[in-house]
Amino acid sequence: MKKILATILACLSVSAHSIDLSNLVNQSQSIVDTFDAGIQRVGGMESLAHNGYIAPVGTVDESKLTYEQAQAYNDALQMTTEAVYTMTANEFVDEQVEEAKIELNTAISAFVGASEVLIEAVVINEMAESAQESGDAIEAQEVQAYIADNNVEITDVHVDVYNDSLDAVEETAQTYAAFVAVQSDEGLVQDMQAEVDMMGEDFLNAYDASFDANSGYATMSFHTTDIVLFYSLEDAFVSAGDVLGAGQESEFYTTSPTGDDCFFDYCEEQYAY
Repeated sequence: MKKILATILACLSVSAHSIDLSNLVNQSQSIVDTFDAGIQRVGGMESLAHNGYIAPVGTVDESKLTYEQAQAYNDALQMTTEAVYTMTANEFVDEQVEEAKIELNTAISAFVGASEVLIEAVVINEMAESAQESGDAIEAQEVQAYIADNNVEITDVHVDVYNDSLDAVEETAQTYAAFVAVQSDEGLVQDMQAEVDMMGEDFLNAYDASFDANSGYATMSFHTTDIVLFYSLEDAFVSAGDVLGAGQESEFYTTSPTGDDCFFDYCEEQYAY
């Protein structure tokens, strides 16, 4: 994978340390546990007092906050405030992969939603084909009844929504695949880390990671400098035939209305005889 480093302005230097919030986690958990114990005791005393039951002396003692707890918590807050954190190339790429995966899943869900009226077309097709082959007037009437009783017409809005959902799946799948390709190339990730280190930058300041399928380049910008990184992913592209072949073998297709003969439970009806 080819890479080009485009330098527009001089970069800024950023000091960084490893992320460690364990002290803040522990000290704040201590406060939470004490607070939780206090809430339970207050609730218990209030509930029982209504019925004339008296709590023993010292009931709340074990739920009191200590000065040491407060000081330890405040110290942890100060340490966290003063710390400067960093992000590695691996961490940044992993994050982009996860975000792109979520976007793809969202797009696929939208496609499924936009497909509802087309699923009705599948039902109509199977019913009409069966009636045509059998020549049975009753089956033909069942087709008529199904059309009358269900909202099966495909409007211009349906067409637009469905086609837009396909475009969204294509775009988000390309972006997700691009980031996975980067993630899988250890050499490229190492080069990214080396380049950013040389710039004096940090991936914590990176943003706007994107992929343009038309150019074949993934790009990444930084909040703190005008430097932009470009990475060519032309070697990761496959053919439309490859996509179709993988699709025919995918679970998404084999469990779909057009890829699964039993999708509408026709198999159960068949096996019942």
